[in-house]
Amino acid sequence: MKAQMMIKITEGIGYLFVALFVYTASSKLMNLTAFEKVLSRSPLIADFNELFAWIIPLIEILIAVLLIIPLTKRMGLYAALGLMVIFTGYLGYMVLSMAGQDLPCSCGGVISFLSWQQHVWFNLVFIGLGIIGLIGHKRRNYACDTGRRP
Repeated sequence: MKAQMMIKITEGIGYLFVALFVYTASSKLMNLTAFEKVLSRSPLIADFNELFAWIIPLIEILIAVLLIIPLTKRMGLYAALGLMVIFTGYLGYMVLSMAGQDLPCSCGGVISFLSWQQHVWFNLVFIGLGIIGLIGHKRRNYACDTGRRP
C-alpha cells in the first residue's frame, strides 16, 4: 500500500512540474516579444535578453519531456528542482537588489500576476515538491531493485 502511494505521489509531482513548465514555456513563447522586453529590464541578463527569451522556455520544455519519459524521470526531477532553485535565487536577487523599484516579471501566464513575495513562496513549494519527488523516486527504485517495500 505504501509503495503504491509513493509511486502515485512521485508521478503526481512529476506531472505538476510538466504542467508548470509547459504552461510557462508556452506563455513565454506566445508572447516572445514582451518576454524579451521584460528580460531587457533585468540587471542580470539584460545584455542577453534575446538569447534567454528562447533558452528559458526551451529548457522548460526539455525538462517536461525528461519528466514524461520513464527512463529520464529522475534526471528530469533533478533538472526541475535545479531550475526552480535558480529561478528562486534570481527572484531573491531581484527583490533584494531592486527594492522599491518596479520589478520586471518574466514568468508568464497567470503566475505573472503573483507578487514577488508570493512568487518566492510558490517556487519554494515547488522546490519542496521536487525534493519529495526525488526521495520518492529513490525509494521506489530501491524497492524495485531489491524487491523490498519502500
